[in-house]
Amino acid sequence: MDILIEILLDVYMELMFLIVPEDKRRKKHRIIAMVVAIVMTFGLMALAFWGVYLIAEKNMRGLIPLIVAIVLSLAQIVSGILLYNYRQKQNKKK
Repeated sequence: MDILIEILLDVYMELMFLIVPEDKRRKKHRIIAMVVAIVMTFGLMALAFWGVYLIAEKNMRGLIPLIVAIVLSLAQIVSGILLYNYRQKQNKKK
């Protein structure tokens, strides 16, 4: 069970870090993007756990933080994939 959770967490973190640029940007921009991705990841995980905790306590208001975490997580993953594909197209043109 621990291995499954580790694998899922690793895949999730890789998807969340697609938004971090890998090309020849300034090191400062890369570090800022990485810090933002880490903060967002832990913030979204905290929201998700809080929502699950509230639902486990029979409080259906726990759906609100859970839905917010899911929507923000999907938005970051989709934007990371789009940026990754855009960067690949830009590299092919050069």
